[in-house]
Amino acid sequence: MDILSGEKSKKYIRLAVWMLRKKLGKQGKDIHYDMINASNPVMQLLVSIVNRASEEIKHEEYQRNTVRELGELGLWIVGKDTAYRPVLFWIIKQILDHEEEFREALEDYYQDPEEWYVNAWSGTKKATKEARKKGKIPEYAMSEEEEVFTPQIQAKKLKKYK
Repeated sequence: MDILSGEKSKKYIRLAVWMLRKKLGKQGKDIHYDMINASNPVMQLLVSIVNRASEEIKHEEYQRNTVRELGELGLWIVGKDTAYRPVLFWIIKQILDHEEEFREALEDYYQDPEEWYVNAWSGTKKATKEARKKGKIPEYAMSEEEEVFTPQIQAKKLKKYK
């Protein structure tokens, strides 16, 4: 599989997030307020989990805000629209009814927040900054640690082996 295959899709998502933020403006903030003050206890719990997850993203404000805003917006839509709310609650009930299966399926995929890609990537950016400061790499270069998180560089390296 091409390492860059998801890059175009990610750019579209970033554009959509930017457009949502711009178009929603004040209403985006109202959605946040509405969700953290939701009267439905299920929605309160879900929003609390989304916000806790976003707070676990260290040093990367864009990703932290994207998780929070998209999570809250999605929950706001399904929570307010009577066509989707029962579907969401049915899905949650199915997850709870199949708890053991989900726990087993998650084993190979679960990561603690410090292991999340975005948090690991942040650490490598610090390594680059330090290496530049110490003169180990030029101002325009990245540390080897950060290069691992740069698809274009990884694609170039992988071409050598094809």
